[in-house]
Amino acid sequence: MKQKLFIFIFLVFLVAILVGLNAATYTQKEKTPDSEALPRRSTFNSGATGLQAFYTLLSETGRKTVRWQEPPAALLTERSKPSVFVVAGQVRREFTPAEADDLLRWVSSGGRLVLIDREPPADLMRMSGAWTIDVEAKPGYEIMSVDPSDTKQMTGDTPAAKPVQPSHFTSGVNAVQPSQFASAITFERHGYDKAAPPPRSMSSKSDPYVAVDEAAPAVHIAQAQDNLLVDMPYGSGRIVILSDPFIVANDGIALVDNAQLAVNLVSVDGVVAFDEYHQGYGADSNRFLQFFAGTPVVAIFLQAVLLIGLVFFSQSRRFARAVPEPEPDRLSKLEYVAAMAELQQRTRAFDLAIENIYTDFRRRVSRLLGLDNLTVKVRELSAAIADRSGLDRQRTEDILFKCEEIIRGEPTNKREVVELTTALREIEAKLGIRRAVDKKV
Repeated sequence: MKQKLFIFIFLVFLVAILVGLNAATYTQKEKTPDSEALPRRSTFNSGATGLQAFYTLLSETGRKTVRWQEPPAALLTERSKPSVFVVAGQVRREFTPAEADDLLRWVSSGGRLVLIDREPPADLMRMSGAWTIDVEAKPGYEIMSVDPSDTKQMTGDTPAAKPVQPSHFTSGVNAVQPSQFASAITFERHGYDKAAPPPRSMSSKSDPYVAVDEAAPAVHIAQAQDNLLVDMPYGSGRIVILSDPFIVANDGIALVDNAQLAVNLVSVDGVVAFDEYHQGYGADSNRFLQFFAGTPVVAIFLQAVLLIGLVFFSQSRRFARAVPEPEPDRLSKLEYVAAMAELQQRTRAFDLAIENIYTDFRRRVSRLLGLDNLTVKVRELSAAIADRSGLDRQRTEDILFKCEEIIRGEPTNKREVVELTTALREIEAKLGIRRAVDKKV
């Protein structure tokens, strides 16, 4: 016991030393400032490049929002599917071909995919029909040194962009302010004669004489010759591309009508899901380690697990020769009783049998009747038994007196012993004395 207590105290002391060493050697990592070269377009990020303001704006205006932290395959199996799925910025976990197929399968079933980036994932920019679309990023080294929290540096001399046509996306929008790094969206139709006038993507109800290509992309906002906001059909759903995430980022959403455009992008009935899975959150991350990331708690936890493992390993090892197991007692109680009975029968020790049976009987009856077994006389015991059981007092007294005479040396025989034993058992039955059965026998 003392040895185990010493081991326990030693382990506690060792853990305390490890905690102290980890805490003493821990140096808090400085938070990396946001950069347009390596932005973090997550709704958890409150920095300049994050989308926390956009997410909060939607939540506080009564729209249903969710941070999606599962692979796109869950969009096909969830009962309450979102109506809009937003993929913003440069992702930290690349889309696999299977994930892209699952996401586009969800779009083709009627969902709206909103891509907000200067270089959206190429696997997601697919179009129905004979159209191809591309997003051309503007070259420039200024993005490496610009401060994303400084709106003047971000916008420079870039003029505001205007809506091209009235639509659901441009409702209430007079102008939006992009950054100087906004990309240009271009699209092309294969097998199309460039000499002929291009097909219009607007509704043909206003001009029945103009041919309309229902699969053509629709431009909603442009700046000079650069298209900033385009949407296009894909199956029963639509894919929306915004080529400048600064418009909806924390430090750009408050400019001009950027907030109104951001709300219009996701304004549909249903849930708006922001893709946080490809921003590094969710299914493939350990929530416990992620919560304590950057703190000494992770190291302390792993060291404690290692110590516990060593203790269990040491306890399972033998440091001396094996001790033989004790021999079990193979003699049962019934065998002992049978042997003693046979011995008494062969030696004709009938008085000894009566002594054993009567002594046990007297002890049990005295306890039941509340009498002192050592001082009570036969006459008193017989009277108490008769009062309790209704048996004849004189006959009971004769039985008990005969048993005591045999114990004192009166000769007896087998027949008399059997009769007296039977009479004693009948008295016990009348008094309600039961003998416990040993289950181990």
